Amino acid sequence: MEANSNSSKKMCPSYLGKVGAQLFGVVDKDGKVQFITPLTVTEDFLSLNKDQNSLEQRFRFTGKCVEKGCAQWNAEESKCSLSQKVQNLETNKETELFYCPIRSQCRWFSQDGKEACFSCNEVTRNMEELLVSTHP
Repeated sequence: MEANSNSSKKMCPSYLGKVGAQLFGVVDKDGKVQFITPLTVTEDFLSLNKDQNSLEQRFRFTGKCVEKGCAQWNAEESKCSLSQKVQNLETNKETELFYCPIRSQCRWFSQDGKEACFSCNEVTRNMEELLVSTHP
């Protein structure tokens, strides 16, 4: 893994674990995401983790938001529709902002403010995939 350099582009907080993505959270034994300083995902990282459960169930990744290139992009509102779906999840929501290494670049935070953050540390990609498949 390599240290991440900051950029001014909006980042997707629900990215796939693939080479070049940024690892920014690790799911702890209680299912909460513990956020870390982002590290670039390498082939070595993927090789070391290939025989375990889905990467996205154990880690949080970020990468450049592709806007119109993503199925979750709402063209009418020019924003990510997944952010609101995540906010509507029945999770143990935080009431204060917690440490987040990507907040200043996060697509969800930039469009929905701190409300987008309150469920974020309990969300893994498999939860979001369930939302997408059950709520068009």
